[in-house]
Amino acid sequence: MPATFGRDGKPGGLQDVNVTRGLFWLVATAVWIALVAWMTWANVSDTVRGRYQFTVEMREGVSNPFETENMSKPFLEVFRKPSEGKHPPRFDRIKYRYQDGFDASVKSDPMLFVDFPDDTPLYANTAFDKAEQDLVARNFRGRRWQRRLDALGGQAGLLRLTLVPPLLLLAIWFAGRWIVSGFRRAA
Repeated sequence: MPATFGRDGKPGGLQDVNVTRGLFWLVATAVWIALVAWMTWANVSDTVRGRYQFTVEMREGVSNPFETENMSKPFLEVFRKPSEGKHPPRFDRIKYRYQDGFDASVKSDPMLFVDFPDDTPLYANTAFDKAEQDLVARNFRGRRWQRRLDALGGQAGLLRLTLVPPLLLLAIWFAGRWIVSGFRRAA
């Protein structure tokens, strides 16, 4: 097997490393990943941010809470308290077009507006006593990271945007090197 020499003429086979080119690609990759991470965080924050309501459960025997006979009953005769619920608490995001109605119900007192530091306010019913309202607020606050993870799960397109262009560039570079090496004369 013939001996290999580097560019400097010394035996060893390792060619000089182009540090400038390596640093350029390292910085470009870091900037690319930071940009896509920022876009993902912004999308997740926009998805999670908004107003939410606690979804109440109906009691047994109540088929439709909006029937006339149920509308005249007190709230807690139709719906369960949060501590009596058979299912884990659920919080639904309120669409923008319905927010004025919820704000009006806060002013007329059937709803309570609880603001949280992560810009996700919650509407809770004032028919619940203070302990039940605190339970709803604790459950809502405790699920904030789950809401973020659920929103992050919908970001598969950005994950592809992170990985595909650098891998595509790497594949093109390897193919180009392979093609160019085919035109060189054997020494």
